[in-house]
Amino acid sequence: MRSPLSALAALALLAAASLAQPACAAPPSGQLARSFSDAAGGKRSYYVALPADYDAARKYRLVLVLAGTATTGREMHQWFGEGWNPDTPGLERLMADTVFVYPDQRYSWDGDNGWALGPNAAPYDGWHDLRFIDELLTRVESDYSIDTARVFATGHSWGGDMTAVVGCYLGGRLRAIAPVAANRPFWFGSPPSAKDCTGQPAVWTFFGLADDHFGDSSPDGLFGIEQNDFWTKKLACSSDYDSAGETRSYRGCKAAVKLTLYAGGQYSGGGGLRGHQPPDYFLAAVSDWFSSL
Repeated sequence: MRSPLSALAALALLAAASLAQPACAAPPSGQLARSFSDAAGGKRSYYVALPADYDAARKYRLVLVLAGTATTGREMHQWFGEGWNPDTPGLERLMADTVFVYPDQRYSWDGDNGWALGPNAAPYDGWHDLRFIDELLTRVESDYSIDTARVFATGHSWGGDMTAVVGCYLGGRLRAIAPVAANRPFWFGSPPSAKDCTGQPAVWTFFGLADDHFGDSSPDGLFGIEQNDFWTKKLACSSDYDSAGETRSYRGCKAAVKLTLYAGGQYSGGGGLRGHQPPDYFLAAVSDWFSSL
């Protein structure tokens, strides 16, 4: 027969174990690496930012933020997620009740990491990154408490390209996308075709009138206009729009379509190619828009 002393000792050990290993531990966040299918590239990494008061009993929006050329997910968390200076708070501060995921690129072209942009984007073509994003969304929706009707994507430069590509080929999984400073829509074929797109996510395209990355090949925001033409046609918009500042909101669309052609000199962060960077108001504008949908 067990002595009263040993029984008390056993209870104490059980109590200590329950304190050391709470039954409802927080799900993983920060820099993560997980195994995906071979078609998605095998082991892939991504950065997750959760609300400070994350509660699995609640449902959260999901925002996917896609990195530009040779940029990591963690760097996008620091830039878009946290904001580029104290006067431009980032997406994570501006959007409560939201889980943010920042995937890492894996593949390289001419020494620069970037995204494989689907079947029509030679020489940057391939399905592997679309498979990765598709599987990543499934994993995140399983690991966290996500409202699957409120999943969004945004990204800058090559990440803006990938945002548009995801909005087409994986559009059935997304409520809205906001590509920023992306290339012309060569990723949809020549001429661009929406025949393989799924779903009808809302789209807000941001592009600089004097983008100094694309230079003379995109005068007066040409690449942004071409992207917008693709979406207004796909979503059956009329040619009419309402204007507010630098932004047009198109009428009669199957889902909301907006175009912002921003003037230079509105980015207060560091670095070069300042005409290629988003205006300071972008973070607040896209946060308000995603939150409203």
